[in-house]
Amino acid sequence: MKFMKSLSTDAVKKLNKSFRSHHIHWVGLGIWFILALVLRMILLASKPIWSDEFATLVFSLGQSFRSLPFDVPISLDTLLSPLRLDASLSIGSVPENLLRESNHPPVYFMLTHVWVWLFGQDGDLVSIWGARSLSAILGAATVPAMFGLGWVTFRSRVVGQMAAALMAISPYGVYLAQEARHYTLAVILIIASLGCLITTIYKIQQKNSLAVWVAFLWVIINTLGIAVHFFFIFTLGAEGLVMGGFWLKNCQFKPFKVPSWKVWKNIYIAMIGSTIGGLVWLPIFLDISNPESELIRWTFHGDPVGNFLEPIVRLMAWITTMIVMLPVENQPLLVSVISGVILLGAIIVTGKLIYNSWKLQSQSWRFSQEILTGLIASAILIILTITYVFSIDLTLVARYHFTYFPAIILLVAASFAVSWQNPGQQNWRRKVIVLIGFVGLIGSLSVATHLAYQKPDRSDLAAQYIAERLTPNIPTLIATVHKSHEQTGEMMSIAWQLKRLGTLTNFPQFLLAQKLGHPEIPMNTLSQTVDLSSRPLNLWLINFAAPFEPEMHNCSDDPDFKSEVPGYHLRMYRCESDQI
Repeated sequence: MKFMKSLSTDAVKKLNKSFRSHHIHWVGLGIWFILALVLRMILLASKPIWSDEFATLVFSLGQSFRSLPFDVPISLDTLLSPLRLDASLSIGSVPENLLRESNHPPVYFMLTHVWVWLFGQDGDLVSIWGARSLSAILGAATVPAMFGLGWVTFRSRVVGQMAAALMAISPYGVYLAQEARHYTLAVILIIASLGCLITTIYKIQQKNSLAVWVAFLWVIINTLGIAVHFFFIFTLGAEGLVMGGFWLKNCQFKPFKVPSWKVWKNIYIAMIGSTIGGLVWLPIFLDISNPESELIRWTFHGDPVGNFLEPIVRLMAWITTMIVMLPVENQPLLVSVISGVILLGAIIVTGKLIYNSWKLQSQSWRFSQEILTGLIASAILIILTITYVFSIDLTLVARYHFTYFPAIILLVAASFAVSWQNPGQQNWRRKVIVLIGFVGLIGSLSVATHLAYQKPDRSDLAAQYIAERLTPNIPTLIATVHKSHEQTGEMMSIAWQLKRLGTLTNFPQFLLAQKLGHPEIPMNTLSQTVDLSSRPLNLWLINFAAPFEPEMHNCSDDPDFKSEVPGYHLRMYRCESDQI
């Protein structure tokens, strides 16, 4: 009886300890989720909106950029009219206009269509906070998703907690989440797809067949992922390369030897189903990959082969910001230097922890890290191949690297977890991990407060320069060359900022001069408009990629202002009455 009582007491103690351990992990996960949500909601509506976000807003409302008049002066309210909530436009109009005018699949835009109606009524301008909040909430949702992926991959709650924490404070994660764009939803689906990949590889190692429901779930996730962002196929390509390696390993690298049908049957189903789900979008994807497409023409600028190291350096910079970041953008030289030195130190220490973890971890963990390493290497190989072979430089912007972002977070989290559980003398490893986390948190706050990952189009600065030079009795015309809805979005952003100032009464008019394949066409349109306008006239040319001879129209430039801000090249002319 004493033995049974002692056994019962020991069992209760173990049960209580297990319960406390589970309880602590759930509390920890809740803390990381709340922290992630707060970081992603900070100053959410205060940052300037840029052209890509305007594309999200217009198409999500079911509106069309083509509804605007071109080649004639239009008012500020007319320019912003596609941003009005219109109850007559159903969710079906979202893919209709999107697929006709843009180069993105429709799922996120249709979801946003439903979401933004929670923050406005018919006739209202869309709420930028409302539109961005969807992405921010989905960004916070990646935190518990990463915990789940950490558990699936390593069967460790410590790895899950590390992954959740790193995702919560990731400066890159905050950057993606504060854009009214589809990246955070794509990241969630990438995490889910990676979970299916890891599960499949473990089944292969155990020589067991993959459950049919997992195969079909994987197909649904992958198909939905492609319908959210076309670059999801880069993740699938990386997964395919990893799976191909295991397929060859199962063949023992012998020709004509096929792996076990029982083990691979459902995997083939998942692969074929995902391929079919992607082929549906192939015509659209091939169209946007055309160098003649105005919407991606900028990726063909530069010389990746001639400047061979630049894409690699940029890629490493984007990867670094997934973990740590400090203000270096448009900062005083001393601040940039100090931030750069701290970041370099954090990178070196993180690399050392990752290297040391390979010697300290168990064989099963090493196998999981090898999978993640292979996946990341495959994704980077795909991006660099497209960059160097096809001269489509995907390293020019950070946002395109979301395709392997969760894998980077999980790889670093696993290395940190090994070091956390094997702290060594004087717990230096734990102290270093806390310090790196602190640098990551500072980086996230820098992004949230617009000190880092600043918006590419600083329409707030451009609008401020224009507002300072508005004259009550003199009309103002703002003109740009229109190639695609990107230029419309740039002008919308300036109009939005001018409207936000609230104290202006003499709003300018806007001219979207269509290029239509020849630079003289917008020049002629501008010349005719200026000649027909009342005088005096203040004329602003913004990103006007066409020749203009102001002297022929009795206009003179005003050099007394800064002509360059990020995303905008501004020129101002004062046009006087014709002299008699």
